[in-house]
Amino acid sequence: MWLYTLAQSGTDYVGDNAAIITGNGSELGNDKVLKSRAKRKLITQTMALSLIDIAVKKEDTEKQKSLWNTYHCQNKLITIDGRFYGKYCKNRNCTLCCSIRKADIINRYLPTIKQWEAPYFVTLTVKSVKANMLRRVFQK
Repeated sequence: MWLYTLAQSGTDYVGDNAAIITGNGSELGNDKVLKSRAKRKLITQTMALSLIDIAVKKEDTEKQKSLWNTYHCQNKLITIDGRFYGKYCKNRNCTLCCSIRKADIINRYLPTIKQWEAPYFVTLTVKSVKANMLRRVFQK
């Protein structure tokens, strides 16, 4: 099982009509992949704009630059031979880039997980605690 989100590329835009294409690209013909990509893009851009407003108020120019980079992630796409290519920001707060990172991790561990008889995915959560209680909660 390979996830199409692994199609990370290093496409660089040289000018309006030229680009250096690298990577494998992503399949264009799969509507499900394109719809989920569009949804992640919308979520990322909405979140980035809200966080940019906060960074502007706090005068954090480094964070603003990072968030604008996230906002523009995969804004330009080039299609060639039924595949599309674009430039990723690779920031942790970008849902597009996180999906690629997650797919990469899944595919790295997949051979081991396939050997398990009955694998389960479990997420453990606890209520938020104050900083001085954190160590105690971890030990518990």
